[in-house]
Amino acid sequence: MNNLKIHFLNVGHGDCTIIDFPERLTVVDINNCKKLAKESEDELRTRYRIKYTPNPFFPSTAVGSISTAIKVASSIEQDKARLTDPLAYLRANFPGQPIFRYIQSHPDMDHMAGLSSLVNHERVPIINFWDTEHSIEKDESAAKWQNVNFDVKDWHTYNSLRRSKSDPTVLFLKAGNKGQFYSDDGIWLWAPFDEEKKNDPDADPNAFSYVLLIQFGKCNIVLGGDLPSEKWAQLHRKWSGEFPKIHLLKASHHGRKSGYHMESVKAMNPDITIVSVGELKKKDDASASYERFSSIGCFSTLDHGDIIATCWEDGDVWLRNRDGMRIDRPDFSLGSLIASVGR
Repeated sequence: MNNLKIHFLNVGHGDCTIIDFPERLTVVDINNCKKLAKESEDELRTRYRIKYTPNPFFPSTAVGSISTAIKVASSIEQDKARLTDPLAYLRANFPGQPIFRYIQSHPDMDHMAGLSSLVNHERVPIINFWDTEHSIEKDESAAKWQNVNFDVKDWHTYNSLRRSKSDPTVLFLKAGNKGQFYSDDGIWLWAPFDEEKKNDPDADPNAFSYVLLIQFGKCNIVLGGDLPSEKWAQLHRKWSGEFPKIHLLKASHHGRKSGYHMESVKAMNPDITIVSVGELKKKDDASASYERFSSIGCFSTLDHGDIIATCWEDGDVWLRNRDGMRIDRPDFSLGSLIASVGR
C-alpha cells in the first residue's frame, strides 16, 4: 500500500472521519442528523443576504427584498441537501465491510448521532470500540445541543457499546498507550492524558477527547478531536514544544478558537489543515489562524463538501472533493497530472 485515504465527511454540525486502513476500516465519530444549528443557519442567512442584495448601499425595494429572501432560503436548503449521511456513505463506498475500529473521540452528541442506526438498523459489525474514561451522563433534555435535536437512542447505544464485555472489544486508551493492530497501523495517542475529572459527571466532554497521530511512511497526520486550547497548551508543554512535522492536521473543535492553540499549530507546522465547520460565527472561527500557519492552506468541508485526502508515503498529501477534483492545488496542470499517473 503506497497511499492511505482519509475521508472527512461534510456532516454539518458534527464530525465523521473514515480512515481506509487495509482490512482495518476505521471510523472516528459519526453524525447523520443532516441538520445545521440555528447559529450556523443565521450566519449563512447573513452571508447569502449580502450576496443576493442588488445594491447593499441603498434600501431594497419590496420586490427585491422578496426575491432576496427566496434566494437566501433556497441556498440554505441546498446547503442542507449537500450534507452527507455517513451511513449512506459507508454503504456506498465500503459495502459489506465491518468497522474494525470505531473511535468515539469524546462523549458529545454531535459526534455520535447515528450510532444507534449504525448498530441496530444498518447492523454494521464493530469489532473494536474505542472510548475514554469518564462519568458523564445525559438524559433526554441533554440530548438537545445548540438547537439541534439529537436522538437519545444514540446515547443509549453508546453506553451499551462502552459497557460491552466482549462484542465489541472495548478499549479505554490514553496518551502513550501501545498495542497490537493500532500500533501496527501507525496510530499513536497524544490525548487524553489528564484523568483528573474522570469521576466528575459534570466535566467538559471535550477535555477527554482523543488526539491521534497517524504515521504513514514519512507522512504524519494529526486528528485533533475536540481538544480544548488549554489542553493543547498542556500537551505542548509535555512535548517541550517539539512536535514532529505534521503534513495533514484535522483542526480541533471544528476549527473554532476554543480548540486553537497557536504555539501547538506553529510547532506542528502543518502543510494542510482540514476544518469541519460546526459554527460559522467569525468571533469563534479560527480558520484564518490555521491558514496563516498552514503552508498549502486550510480547507473546510463547508466550502468543499466531503474531502478525501490521499496521503503518500513520502509525506505528500492530495485533497479531492467528492467529484474527484483536486482542491489543494487549483493550478494542478494536465502535464503534472499525466506525470503523476503512475503514483
